[in-house]
Amino acid sequence: MNSHELKSLTDVKNLKEWLLNIREKHYIELKTASELPRAFWESYSSFSNTSGGFVILGVKEAQPQNVIVGVSNVDKLLRSLWDQLSNTSKVNYRNIGNDDVNIYEIEGHSVVIVYVPEAPERKKPVYINGKIEETYIRTGDGDRKATYEELQSLLRNASSGQDTLIAKHFTINDLDAESLALFKSMVHSRFPKKDYVSMTDALFLTEIGACSHDRVSGELKIKKGTLLFLGKSNSIKELYPHYHVDYFDRRGNSPRWIDRVTDDELGNDEMNLFRFYLQVDAKLRALSLSSFALDEKNRRGPVPDFDETLRECLVNMLAHADYDLGLPTTRIDVKDGFFSFKNPGKMLVSPNQFVIGGDSRPRNEIIMKMFRLIGASERQGMGGPMIFKSAESNQFRRPEIETNLERTELRVWNIDLASSYPELSEDEKNVLRVVIKANSALSINNIQESTSLTDYKIRKIIVPKLLTLNLIQKHGSGRATKYHVSVTSEAFFTKLQLIMDKLGEVIKR
Repeated sequence: MNSHELKSLTDVKNLKEWLLNIREKHYIELKTASELPRAFWESYSSFSNTSGGFVILGVKEAQPQNVIVGVSNVDKLLRSLWDQLSNTSKVNYRNIGNDDVNIYEIEGHSVVIVYVPEAPERKKPVYINGKIEETYIRTGDGDRKATYEELQSLLRNASSGQDTLIAKHFTINDLDAESLALFKSMVHSRFPKKDYVSMTDALFLTEIGACSHDRVSGELKIKKGTLLFLGKSNSIKELYPHYHVDYFDRRGNSPRWIDRVTDDELGNDEMNLFRFYLQVDAKLRALSLSSFALDEKNRRGPVPDFDETLRECLVNMLAHADYDLGLPTTRIDVKDGFFSFKNPGKMLVSPNQFVIGGDSRPRNEIIMKMFRLIGASERQGMGGPMIFKSAESNQFRRPEIETNLERTELRVWNIDLASSYPELSEDEKNVLRVVIKANSALSINNIQESTSLTDYKIRKIIVPKLLTLNLIQKHGSGRATKYHVSVTSEAFFTKLQLIMDKLGEVIKR
């Protein structure tokens, strides 16, 4: 919710009722205030550094309902707010505009609601009192000072391309010769006119920007991303002690994995990012070929674009991981129906922007360039739209993204939404599929016409369960009540992109 959505809320709901029952949570902070409280700035910092939120001034949290006490001197409070926002000794970044501050009169009490949006990554950390140590983040329903590790993460996020820095005290001898030879061969096959295979390793790495020469000594300096991508495992772990990559195939009912790729086990290959990518990509490609779907003639065949989806997820995970943070592990889990891709560190674009595309901000520029050179990632900033459009086209459950300072997880499915909920009965799954397929709101009668179920079972048993799981939503009342599938903003953007794609195809004809 943002400030504009709050305004629309007041048009359709009773604001007083909302304020009386709202509880403090990760995006809501309630404060009693005769004037601007000092603690406001801790919430300002924490919301700016996390996912944004509302500071509600003039409401006291209480049981069973909150108490609207109001702000006694609104003019003084606002004057203090704007004065301190303009004072760089108070806050290092102004993150609030006029539209973000709203005053509501409720039964003689003035309530001030301040929306604090999330700050751009390049402006973080947002801190107070001129001290970077006074950086706050939001966890649960409270503000707390960022730890040293969290502060370092915020600083790294503000300056992408950490892997372009020189890996001090490491040389070309820390790279794995076999990995480098294979990588050079693959790049040469895509750009034969460059004749990379005839170059020395040092010249080749310099040509592609993976290394540089010291201007004074002439010594070859390798970059951090180059070491991660092509290095020997021991050398990588010397620079990145928490470096760990893992792939698990956990399909089936066995508590143990059925296949694994990891840097923890001794093998023939040095498990740098390049070798890990090659091995895991081959396994994911084989799995995508075994993901079958029925076409319009009920024939089985490979799912369109799914291998490309998995490759994009794999590259996205490896290129955006915060290897300085190290924990949690950079990891893929394959389970029945879905694939989970996890990496340490926060995604540097919002989930909505990832879906829309066009804004490429890789955390590791060298690693991303290496992937582009071998053709693993061609379209900068367009991987997200491809992943979501593929799911929509194949009628799979929509991909899900969770991202915070510690980790990012991207989960993609190769089954539909109904099949992804094993706790649903077959009747419940069928009703959900009917609502999804309709692509519009349906009444109970509409649903009944498309199934063999009774009115009672749909109305009293199935629909309440689907509503509880937030798989469908209802609007209207009485006989006018209708139901539609729950739609996220990501789904909206994906549908819009598919419509635009189809329009483009028509225009070209």
